[in-house]
Amino acid sequence: MDNRHDAVKLALYERFLKDPGALPPMPETSRHLRRLLATDEPSQKNISALLDSSPALAERLMRFAALPLLGHIKSGSRLLDVVQQLDGRRLANLVLAFELRQLFDGSEPSLQKVFNKRWSLSLQRAAFSAGLAQHLPHLKEEDALLAGLLQDVGSLPLLKELHQWPQVSRLEVDLQRLCEQLSAELGVLLLSAWKLPVALQDCARLRRDWCRQHKGPVDLADVVQVAGQLLEEPRNDERLARLPAYQRMELPAPQVLRAELAEVVALWLKLLGGRPLEAD
Repeated sequence: MDNRHDAVKLALYERFLKDPGALPPMPETSRHLRRLLATDEPSQKNISALLDSSPALAERLMRFAALPLLGHIKSGSRLLDVVQQLDGRRLANLVLAFELRQLFDGSEPSLQKVFNKRWSLSLQRAAFSAGLAQHLPHLKEEDALLAGLLQDVGSLPLLKELHQWPQVSRLEVDLQRLCEQLSAELGVLLLSAWKLPVALQDCARLRRDWCRQHKGPVDLADVVQVAGQLLEEPRNDERLARLPAYQRMELPAPQVLRAELAEVVALWLKLLGGRPLEAD
C-alpha cells in the first residue's frame, strides 16, 4: 500500500470518526460489570452472579486466582471470594482483557490471517506487560495486562470493517501496513467511546512514539512500549536499551530481563490462551 492508497486510509478513518455505530460496543459482560461498579454500593453477590452467568469467563477468573507466583488470591477460593479480594477497577480491567477477543469476527481468510497474527502478538505483549508490572509496585498486573492488549485494539474493528470494503488490497503486507497506519487513531476513538481512563487511551495513542519523554513515575504506556520492544523481531537489544521508557524503568539488561520474566510471562500467556513463546 503506497501513497496512492491514502484516500482509502482517510475514507476508513472518516467512517469511524463520523459514524459512532461503526465502533463496536464494549463487550457485554464488561459493560454490565462497569455499570454495577458505578452504583453507590455495588453488591459483590450481584457481581459474582453476573460473572458466573458466563461460564467461560468465570473459568478464566478462577484460573487467574489459582496462578502460582502471583499470589493474588487465597487458595481454595470460590468466584465470590475472588470478587471480594479484587477491587472493582482491577476486576473490571481483568474481565475486559478476557473479553476483548470478541471484537473481531469474520471468516474471510486474508483478514482472519492478519487478525490472528496481530492478536497473537497482542497476547504476548500483554503477558510481558503484566510481568514487567511486577517490578513496579505502583502499577497493577491486571492494568498492565489490559494495557498490553489495548495498544493495538484499533486493528480489531478495522479488520472487521474491511469485510465491507472489497476494494481494499488483501495482500498481507498491505493489510498489516494499513493496521499500523490506523491502529493508534482508531484505538483512541474506541477507548474514548468506552470511556476508559486516559492512561489506557495513551497506550494506543503512543504506540509508536518511541522517543516519548514525560515527567513523573513510569506509566502504563512506558510498560507497554518496553513489552513491545522485547518482542520485536529481529531482536535489537541496543535499540531497546536506548528506549526512553526502558531507561526510566531501570531494568536489567534485555537478555537478563527476558530470562527473569520467562516463567511469569508463560503463566500469563497460558491464562490468555496464547501460544507459548519459543525458547531462545
